[in-house]
Amino acid sequence: MSATFGKRAAVAPPLVTARRAAPSAEPQAKAPPGFAGRLLARIPWFTLTVSAILVARFLGELRAATDRMGTHSPGHFTLLAMGASDRIQVLGQGEWWRLFTATTLHGSPGHLIGNLVTFLIVGFLLEPMVGIGWFAAIYFTGGFAGAVLSTLLNAPNALSVGASGAIMATLAALFTLSFHAGAPRPSLMRRVAGGSLFPALMPAVAHGGSVTDVNAHLGGCMAGAVLAFIILIAWNDEEDHLPGRSVAATIAGLWVAMMATAFAVSGNTYVQYAKGGMDYIPPEQMPKDVEAMKADSLDLVDKYPKDPRAHMFRGLYLLEQAHVADAEPYFRDAARLGADSPVMNREFSDWNLALLAVTLRFQRREDEARSIAAPLCANAATDLRTQQTLSITKLCN
Repeated sequence: MSATFGKRAAVAPPLVTARRAAPSAEPQAKAPPGFAGRLLARIPWFTLTVSAILVARFLGELRAATDRMGTHSPGHFTLLAMGASDRIQVLGQGEWWRLFTATTLHGSPGHLIGNLVTFLIVGFLLEPMVGIGWFAAIYFTGGFAGAVLSTLLNAPNALSVGASGAIMATLAALFTLSFHAGAPRPSLMRRVAGGSLFPALMPAVAHGGSVTDVNAHLGGCMAGAVLAFIILIAWNDEEDHLPGRSVAATIAGLWVAMMATAFAVSGNTYVQYAKGGMDYIPPEQMPKDVEAMKADSLDLVDKYPKDPRAHMFRGLYLLEQAHVADAEPYFRDAARLGADSPVMNREFSDWNLALLAVTLRFQRREDEARSIAAPLCANAATDLRTQQTLSITKLCN
């Protein structure tokens, strides 16, 4: 003992070693998450974040607007400047970034609210089921597919805006994945998807004259259905969680990077397109009735010489004063400027032609007057004011 005291020495192994505890035949069950954990798992964070971004983006549209279709609705040039998509700009001008930026814009509060309500319902049902990565991948892929199909199939100068293509993709995925064994509320999922999908694929015209972009809806729907079928095949019924979440997160990350690049490129063109909106009468200065049109016509022509509506109003005033020869050039200018103007809707355009026909008849140019009025007389969809103008002057007899 004295010979080894204070020195390190190897410790001899004990004669009897303790046995390791044998592993339990049954794995220990994990403690179920508490109420807070379950609540957090059900919150669709991606859906809420994107919804907040869309609201902020629309408020930005209103703040930056140089023209408006209504008090709270940005006009053609504002939407074009902010990144709306059409074939002329995307293919003709090479502005590819519009395929991404257009999916964050909306044309009116009603357009935005309708999309948000649907998106929030789908998000609460589908995002917790498939996870944020897959849900984001479906959303971005659908938005891009809808923008591409809209650009290819719509009229060349028809502006397309809205997140509806992306939302249609999530609706199609909601319907498809309702058939998975792990779907939490399959019947509700199908009712929500079916009740939104079929009306959205039908052509319609909104109150303000905007047309439902069925091609964008169809592109998003097809993209969402394809991705959902792939998920349905890859997701075994025995698995609680959808596999490949890291792959989905990578795909979603690439889409986000493309979106960021598109916004970075688009910032240089705002002034170029927005300044055109300053040539048109703002909604608050638009005459409310025919008498106001006549009273304000001279001032409006001086301030907004490129607005065809101002010329039509001036022609109407001169026609009322029986200065038909002086009124004719204003109606012709309105028709010429209105041919390529986004503010000259069908109602104004038809009425302007009817008024031009009236001035020609008063100048005893009967054949020319009836030639201009003939298409209006043959069209059953001609608005009431135009019909009344033609009826009073008997140009359709």
